[in-house]
Amino acid sequence: MKVFITQPLEPEAMRLLEDAGIEAVCSGVSRPLTRQEFLDGIADADGVIFVWHTEILDKEALDHAPKLKIAARRGVGYDNIDLLEAQTRGVEVTVTPVHTHTIADLTFGLMINAARKLHHADAFVRGGQWTEAGTWVAQRFMGFDVSYKTIGIIGFGKIGKHMAKRARGFDMEVLYNDVVRQPDAERELGATFVTLDELYGRSDFISINCALTETTRRMVDRKAIAKMKETAVLVLSARGGIVDEEALCEALSTGKLGAAGLDVFEEEPVPFDSPLLKLENTAFSPHLGTSVMETRIRMATTAAEEVIRVLNAKPPLYSLLRRAS
Repeated sequence: MKVFITQPLEPEAMRLLEDAGIEAVCSGVSRPLTRQEFLDGIADADGVIFVWHTEILDKEALDHAPKLKIAARRGVGYDNIDLLEAQTRGVEVTVTPVHTHTIADLTFGLMINAARKLHHADAFVRGGQWTEAGTWVAQRFMGFDVSYKTIGIIGFGKIGKHMAKRARGFDMEVLYNDVVRQPDAERELGATFVTLDELYGRSDFISINCALTETTRRMVDRKAIAKMKETAVLVLSARGGIVDEEALCEALSTGKLGAAGLDVFEEEPVPFDSPLLKLENTAFSPHLGTSVMETRIRMATTAAEEVIRVLNAKPPLYSLLRRAS
């Protein structure tokens, strides 16, 4: 049995595959694969591990991989995989939702950073610009309180729930919107289910934690932003493409929105000439949601374990197909 790995995987995961008698073949490059590289890699593979979300497993790719039994994603985003086509062909699709607390940590930190302009203040001090004390410095970096405010969470999966836990520690009122209402989670976390329009209108902070689908693509557009408070802080760590970046930039630059923190972008890497990068009421990170060593190892080993289960005719733990059916 053979599994193709799109980019280098942590050695702990490679050892698991090898110890299970599976030939683990890695592309050997730390970048997105070209289409041909990807098709060649999966041609005779029994399984594939997607280390990133850039390679597309669609009908054409599945035609090139007649032996494929599992597509394992190291991560939770699956917008690069045609689930219906995979299900039709009996190809299992799995994710690794073992990193949700790590993403919530970064998201909450990015939210505070955007609200309090910490990164700009840090650059100010490091750049030798703090040459005189006084109230002018406080005025220069005036921000927004986080505690005792209202947070609206779009997408109340594991990451969304972790965000709610952190928000409660800041005495925030927690609103959420999801495709499925969750009464048990509401009671446990003190969260309130609301419509999207109500969430937009009431929230001081809006955290976007839903999946990127055709329904959610550019969901946060001009109309949505127009319903938000002018002091609202929007933070996105789910997928670029959920937020219309042109509309966001317009709102931030005209005072229709208070601030924004982005870990993901419609185009990655974000173009150097993007007008978003010129705005001060923003905070950015380069898609670092899971960039913690122990979390990366756990994600990688979980993906490897899912491959081992499926190739040994056992059900996986984190099947997208079972979730969807």
